[in-house]
Amino acid sequence: MGVPGRLIILNGASSSGRTPLASTFRDERAAAGEFWLLLGIDDFLAKVPAEWLDLGLATGPGAHAEDGLRFATSSTGRELKIGASCRRLLHAYHHAVAAAARSGLNVIVDDVVIDDGVLGDWLEVLDELEPTWVAVRCSPEITAERELRRSDRPVGMTGTQTNSVHRSLRYAFEIDSGELTPIEALDELRGRLTP
Repeated sequence: MGVPGRLIILNGASSSGRTPLASTFRDERAAAGEFWLLLGIDDFLAKVPAEWLDLGLATGPGAHAEDGLRFATSSTGRELKIGASCRRLLHAYHHAVAAAARSGLNVIVDDVVIDDGVLGDWLEVLDELEPTWVAVRCSPEITAERELRRSDRPVGMTGTQTNSVHRSLRYAFEIDSGELTPIEALDELRGRLTP
């Protein structure tokens, strides 16, 4: 099948700055004549039918949200819970990323590792590849402020994820998008990646 492409996985909470960083990196590499495919969790979750969602939006819970993606209240606050159908969807997403890299494409991933089950699936699916895991961090205050300015997701998602997305992961390096400007974050990402 040939030599796998490079694989970079940016992991961080919602509104932490992963998506603009991944997009800017891809676009900069494209301008230099280097092909990078950008894949992200939102590409797949955006395709989930509303009946399988309960994200605290005005539309209310979907009839099959227990089998999809939903918020649940626990002792630590609001948590995203993944039902069986969404778990299979995430498994397919992980395989799509792995297939792209195995085919020789360079891939940058914009991800939120929601729970240990998702992390375990990533590690299993990518076992023969050598992904570069990068933590994209940002203070809870800044992510909450960014979240309020957005209208495409429920309020409270960042707070839930800020405390959970980085557990159990070993990173090659970290980028703090709250401390750095977007250009500085891109410089950091580019500079820390081994050639």
